[in-house]
Amino acid sequence: MTDVTELSIPTRHGEVLCTPEFSRWLELAEATARRLDAASVFGRPLSALRAQARSELVGRAQALLGRWGFAPPEASHGPWVATGHQPGLYHPGIWIKTWAVDICAGQGATGLHVVVDSDECQSWGARVPRRDGTLQGVQRTLVECGDGVPFEAAPVPEEARWRAFCAQLRDDLGTLGLPELLERVSRAEQAGLESLSRARHLGDFGAGLRRRLETKHRQVRYWEVTVSELSETQAFGQFAAWIAQDAERFRACHNAALDEYRRQQGLRSPAQPFPNLRREGDWVELPFWLVREGKRRPVFVRPGAPPVVFCEGRPVGELTDRGLEGLRPRALTLTLFLRLLVADLFVHGVGGARYDRVTDRVLEEFFGVTPPPFAVLTATFHLPLARHADPREAYGAAQRLWLDLQHNPDRHLADPAQARPLVEEKWRCIRALEAADLTRSARRELARRIRAINEALRAHVQDRIAEVEAELEALRREVQEHEVAADRGYPFFLFDPEEVCAPLRAQEGVRCGR
Repeated sequence: MTDVTELSIPTRHGEVLCTPEFSRWLELAEATARRLDAASVFGRPLSALRAQARSELVGRAQALLGRWGFAPPEASHGPWVATGHQPGLYHPGIWIKTWAVDICAGQGATGLHVVVDSDECQSWGARVPRRDGTLQGVQRTLVECGDGVPFEAAPVPEEARWRAFCAQLRDDLGTLGLPELLERVSRAEQAGLESLSRARHLGDFGAGLRRRLETKHRQVRYWEVTVSELSETQAFGQFAAWIAQDAERFRACHNAALDEYRRQQGLRSPAQPFPNLRREGDWVELPFWLVREGKRRPVFVRPGAPPVVFCEGRPVGELTDRGLEGLRPRALTLTLFLRLLVADLFVHGVGGARYDRVTDRVLEEFFGVTPPPFAVLTATFHLPLARHADPREAYGAAQRLWLDLQHNPDRHLADPAQARPLVEEKWRCIRALEAADLTRSARRELARRIRAINEALRAHVQDRIAEVEAELEALRREVQEHEVAADRGYPFFLFDPEEVCAPLRAQEGVRCGR
């Protein structure tokens, strides 16, 4: 089990969090492959089930890449290293996971990227920096989807709308005086135009755009599959049927693991990191969604042989090992499927790594399999925007000085003699407050008098207060600009892939050819 208790997101440019060390990934994946192939689930050899799942996913990936206009990667007999994410314009700290999987594929592994097009997409766009007097971050939106609409149900944007979106980004970035960023937007625009005609939905478009940009940089070597396609395989149908046929036991394992996680993390919200599975009378909630009429909907099962699945109070079909049309895994169920039946090493970001401690427990208690280790990888990259050093320490010092001027103006008098009577009276009041037998009304009166004295003393340091307030305002603007400049959330296409890959190449033992 991977230890994630001390994980924290990197804060400095180019800093990477990677555990275990990248140079150990393939060795770890090979050892995990041998162990999982020797295991069994519900009396069936896991090796045969994993071979079936992989074969089906390769077939789906070949069809997807062909539709996108890409040649399939060369076949490999090495261990499987997989990762995945929603098909948005995410930051380069997420993109580095895809490049890491590609590097592993170049060293003999089978790389897989899973496009989570089944996740909810409320809006699709990018946050970029803009300078209008001051540096600020602005959110630009291409598509508004609304609640409950997954990427796979959102339409492909129109060409005119895509061009206008990219033109707006160029207008924003054109205020920065960094022509390389404008060139990168133009490359992304062209990749998007090429992706539009081949995409079936918004998720397809976003993932195809990313892969097209990667391919323009170099030939990528990993397979790619969407969750909507993965969910239609027989292997996924068998996996879902295992859970549905013993839904109450799965619910008990799932909820106990979540409750324990919340206790360990001190979380009070029942929605964090995701809600417990419910029971409503004879119906047991399943850890899946059903995509119907363009939205994701929760599903329940009424135990039986085979179990009948209900959505919004109506039966929608029996869940057998052939699956059920429109059934999609939730986050935990997706990583359960991938770690159990597909990957020898799954690569998480920090957030996924934290909740996968819940997955580990469910793997062990429901499926009877010792949880395979997973890798954690993320990074922070900044655009070249900062004009000065981090001003937050200076801002904090100025805030503390301003507070001291308010509450202890006597410490800052240019000529202590000019206000000596007031200072002496203040300290007499402070010492009087220490008396144990002081009445409440007397204490209130002393406190009131100290505030009045401080107000009188502040008149003697008003010029200094004004200076510090002006300094605070200037530093506040610098802090705001620095936070915008050091934002790690700008879209991946604004960054050089070479810069993103460099920390991985620097690790000993990694051979990274072009």
